[in-house]
Amino acid sequence: MKKQNLILKKSLSFILSFILIFSFGINVYASEEKLITSPDFRDVAPIGECECMALAAEYDTGGEDSVTVGSRFYELIFGKKQARQKTEDIKLCPGGDAFGVKICGSGVTVTKIVTDLSSGALCVDDRILSIDGKEISTISDVKEILNASGGKELSFEIQRGGKTIHLEILPKSAAGEYHLGVLLSDGASGIGTITYYDPKTMNFGGLGHGICSRDGGEILKMTEGKVTGVILAGPKRGEPSRPGELRGVLTDKTNGSVYSNTECGVFGKLNAPPESAENKALPLAKKEEVKCGEATIISTVKSGEKAEYKIEIRDVVYSSEGTKSFKIKVTDETLIALTGGIVRGMSGSPIIQNGKLVGAVTHVLVANPTEGYGIFIENMLNAAQNQAQPKAA
Repeated sequence: MKKQNLILKKSLSFILSFILIFSFGINVYASEEKLITSPDFRDVAPIGECECMALAAEYDTGGEDSVTVGSRFYELIFGKKQARQKTEDIKLCPGGDAFGVKICGSGVTVTKIVTDLSSGALCVDDRILSIDGKEISTISDVKEILNASGGKELSFEIQRGGKTIHLEILPKSAAGEYHLGVLLSDGASGIGTITYYDPKTMNFGGLGHGICSRDGGEILKMTEGKVTGVILAGPKRGEPSRPGELRGVLTDKTNGSVYSNTECGVFGKLNAPPESAENKALPLAKKEEVKCGEATIISTVKSGEKAEYKIEIRDVVYSSEGTKSFKIKVTDETLIALTGGIVRGMSGSPIIQNGKLVGAVTHVLVANPTEGYGIFIENMLNAAQNQAQPKAA
């Protein structure tokens, strides 16, 4: 009888452990919300989205007070010994530094019609999906197929204005090669803001939203990416119906790598701390800790110098798992005088409340640049860890 009771207890213990593991998994790894297609974003502009280069170019949060974190992402950042700590014990350094980002292998897009060699079939912003049934990822893919065509007509699958169309195009010969008479882009580049980084591993997250196609339709797929230096030239002030932007030039200096581009931000690894870094790590706020009221953002908008500015957090949506977690309003008179409020390039600016890192700036209201949206830091970390987990075979 005692032996039977012992077996029963062990069985119940195993079942309970199994249930708890999956409960924690549901709480921590909630699915992402694809807000980029949401109809109520008609009056909202993502800030700091990268433009294509000119050449050759539901939600269940779990809501627990203490969630055990055991994902591979946290093991990568904090090591296995600390991977099972409580979320409130995790600390990261807030960013606020402007950074340049370049990604490659995101698809091939027509950027300009340039010569008489053009057949007239392709248009600017067309995305080439395939040629003669072969998937296209880079400009090299296009060149290889053209030069192997012998000048025969090729079948193109094109994405145009959100629709997929098919075209038959005859390449033209010039200087011993076959051409389409267009300039193409197979990457994207732009300016954004670092949200956080870990001073031990140099893993970082930024932007708070994904880098999208030029028509804003979908997150660009990438094969590789890098963080570059940026020389800011001063902000273009935002006005109602005319969002402003941080203007600058990307340098050739490589400051790190980007390994993923998601709806909730870009993630990668820095070679070293940002030049203005204080390496003062802050605890992270869970969703339920974010409250309506005063907060600050850290951003670089004047003379390349990082500064902290006052904002208010409003209308917190605790069920959010995307980029529209709460509204923000800039109340800092200095920032309003400099930029008019929120401008492109400020996306990713960390939001601090009650001494904790609560999220990042993501969008600006087109009608009123002093207002916009922010994302929970929890949503960014969930997106990062989803990318870090090994893929199923």
